[in-house]
Amino acid sequence: MAPKRSAASPPAGLIAVLSPLLEGDIEAIARWYDQATVLAGSPVRLEDLRDSTDGRQTLVLTDGESREPVGLMVVTLVDPEPGWATVALLAIARQEERDIAALGVALLEGRVRGEASHIRAGVSPDVGLALYFWLRLGYRPIVSGEELWMMRELEA
Repeated sequence: MAPKRSAASPPAGLIAVLSPLLEGDIEAIARWYDQATVLAGSPVRLEDLRDSTDGRQTLVLTDGESREPVGLMVVTLVDPEPGWATVALLAIARQEERDIAALGVALLEGRVRGEASHIRAGVSPDVGLALYFWLRLGYRPIVSGEELWMMRELEA
């Protein structure tokens, strides 16, 4: 049985960069955005990916070799309260790039550490692959009302 990988230990050999969304990224993301969100739907329309005044940030996961956007995350700090970060969306260009997504989560955890001590991600109960993905990274499920969240405490 393979050991459980945490988000803090990304897959070896991958190179990725997590950076704020740039205007030029939208066109490249548009090529795969609808397909990437078809299973769970997207809580954020492509046109609304730009950062908002309510603290929502869109971070682009770029392949370190090709410099192409291969994923994105929509994150809000201080949600649901101070000390928390919420991942509203994690989308990757192709399903087989789950290792890139895991690396992106590790980069995100490093980025919000210090501003947040807990991180959570909403998961549709109908999408077992998403649930499994977060479990593999060491997140634990929490049910709140009708919603399923995957939660992790961040080490200081």
